[in-house]
Amino acid sequence: MSLRQQQKQHTRSKIKTIAKQAFLSQGIAATSTRYLSQQAGIAVGTLFVHFPDKLALVKDIFFDEMDIALRAGAQAQSHCVSPLEYLSQMAQVLFRFYDEYAEFTREVLLDSVVTGGFHTNQITIISEGIVKRFQHVGVDEKTAHVFAENMVANYWFVLLESVPKGQLGHAAMARLKRLNLPFEVSYQNAAKKSQ
Repeated sequence: MSLRQQQKQHTRSKIKTIAKQAFLSQGIAATSTRYLSQQAGIAVGTLFVHFPDKLALVKDIFFDEMDIALRAGAQAQSHCVSPLEYLSQMAQVLFRFYDEYAEFTREVLLDSVVTGGFHTNQITIISEGIVKRFQHVGVDEKTAHVFAENMVANYWFVLLESVPKGQLGHAAMARLKRLNLPFEVSYQNAAKKSQ
């Protein structure tokens, strides 16, 4: 990596660190790009070279932090067999993260409604984990995918219902489990047949 690339990477990292702290302490809307550039010791134009707008900066920080939370959650996850247990454990990690980064979540989620892409990669991984658990007990691939799609749709429903209220705690987890109970029953029945 050239010296110029290293400096560019350092500046980008510095902007993100300063922005994260400012967004969490002052709020996203209350933090101007002028303030961020002053704190980073750069021109406003330089900030826009790295991030075309404030939302791009918010999203970059949000997805970096989400990946850290998911990796930590995956490492701490207790071994689970059931697709519902698996989804619940992953949702618990994400819901906790969304609560911690509530303003980020609202900003990114609102943008996603317009442009798409709200943590698509993370949900794809979770969906694959659900499919594997159903297939492990003999559910055919097509049915496993249908079950996973419905379980993930229930996750989205609970998320979209709860974020505006700022309530992603125990009530949201209980609702997610209730909505996915039929899939848990299907899993348990398939597990009994496979034994």
